[in-house]
Amino acid sequence: MFLKNTEIKKNHNLYFSKRKFIAAQVYGAVVLLLFLSSLVLTGCTKIIDIKNDILGRFGSEKNSEEAVAAVREFFDFIIVKDYDSAYRLVYPPPGSVKNLEDFKKEFNSVTEIVSIEINWVEVKNNVAIVGIDMIDTYDGEEKIYKDTQISLVKDEKESWKINFWEQQIYIMN
Repeated sequence: MFLKNTEIKKNHNLYFSKRKFIAAQVYGAVVLLLFLSSLVLTGCTKIIDIKNDILGRFGSEKNSEEAVAAVREFFDFIIVKDYDSAYRLVYPPPGSVKNLEDFKKEFNSVTEIVSIEINWVEVKNNVAIVGIDMIDTYDGEEKIYKDTQISLVKDEKESWKINFWEQQIYIMN
């Protein structure tokens, strides 16, 4: 009698194990069918849009970091008065006759910049705007300039350059 009960329990457990396995397969097939039908119903454009959005965010973050780095480097050179190095980060306007000497002259009447703080950055295609707070000194007193906007443009080598002579406010959407 004991053997029969043990065999019945084993057969009973085996029967329910098989049912659970089959139920899991059916459940998986239903989920897969729902997923595939949602793909067909929403169309491939949704998938492409999602992919482009994800890739765009990664590219935009990289562009933002590069634009901020260019602004930091530019102002680091300006703070130590290394105008030759700072000028290498300036975007020359097309057809402009401005040169390094003109750039240096721009800083003759500028007070001494002490520090900058990056607040925000917006990038759209090959244009970036970086918002900074800047502290400078004049006659021993510090003055703070809030939310100054620095315009950048990507050059033909895909490097961010300060749009120094053509500073414009671009509307980002």
